[in-house]
Amino acid sequence: MRSKTTTNQVDEYLENLTPEKQLLALEVRRIINASVAHLEECVRWDCACYFFYGPVCYFVSSRSGIHFGFFRGKELSDPNRRLVSRNGQNPHIKIRSIEDIDENYFGELVREAVLLNQN
Repeated sequence: MRSKTTTNQVDEYLENLTPEKQLLALEVRRIINASVAHLEECVRWDCACYFFYGPVCYFVSSRSGIHFGFFRGKELSDPNRRLVSRNGQNPHIKIRSIEDIDENYFGELVREAVLLNQN
């Protein structure tokens, strides 16, 4: 029997990013996967999305880096006030360099977003 090799959609998405954006996206992806082990990962709406009882978070290429966003971001506590939203966009954090990534804070936001979907 022949085995069928499938490529993860997010891997394909990452391959199409510039090397600088790939570095940022890979780190955000690592944090998401390390924060909650059971998220479904796929590409929807032209961005890498994560689901658990509905959409949780995403990352997408932007002009100057990537956006790390949350579908229910307006409901998150966001104590550092890093989530921004305008023109009807989902609340997101703009990431332009590796220094913009805060592993602990991002992980807390992902876990809180998952809890919102569970309730």
